[in-house]
Amino acid sequence: MNQKKILIVEDDTDLAKMIENYLSRENYDAVICRQGDKALSTIKQYRPDMILLDLMLPEMDGLEILKQIRAFSVLPVIIISAKEAEVDRVLGLKIGADDYITKPFSIKELVARVEALFRRYDYTASSPVSSNIIAFDDVMIDRSSRNVTKDGAIVNLTMKEFDLLVFLAQSPNQAFRKEQLYDNVWGIHEYGDINTVTIHVQKIREKLGNSRYITTLRGIGYRFDGEIQ
Repeated sequence: MNQKKILIVEDDTDLAKMIENYLSRENYDAVICRQGDKALSTIKQYRPDMILLDLMLPEMDGLEILKQIRAFSVLPVIIISAKEAEVDRVLGLKIGADDYITKPFSIKELVARVEALFRRYDYTASSPVSSNIIAFDDVMIDRSSRNVTKDGAIVNLTMKEFDLLVFLAQSPNQAFRKEQLYDNVWGIHEYGDINTVTIHVQKIREKLGNSRYITTLRGIGYRFDGEIQ
């Protein structure tokens, strides 16, 4: 089995090395990039399966890097940063990060988040062919290719946006609490921020053209409205 490749974009040499060593022990192929302006070229050369991205970097900050990544890729990104303000977490998630962890953090917690992201990706990618296509009036979700189209046009979703949409759409007209969605899509409720669900739902709605499909159930969570074709 090929090792999963993880790019660590972090200018703190000691922390980056610690993460690299721990990931290597967990059988990941980890590479470090310490400069923001070199991150994009490293991504294209190394072709990682996931990126751990610091926000405060020399030459180019992490949010700008994330914007540029999302212009050409939907690969999973976990932000790692000393920035604790909610606005930074929200902005990072809105731009397209799949998860966020604040320094100082447990390396074991970080690895748990990495494993949860990969586990969810592998699960949706290996679903039976018979259930690969989920189609509604103007929206089609292909689980095998991880593509979503609306009126025939490709909708570019991040990995977590796709996973959340699939989870909701495969059980139409069923109400889900935010906690249920977080547990099933992120898989690590005890570590996470439930507001992440709200942010991802907002992004899905925007990308689907403020779609009528996802209904907010005040005080409960969300429901995907529609009939599978």
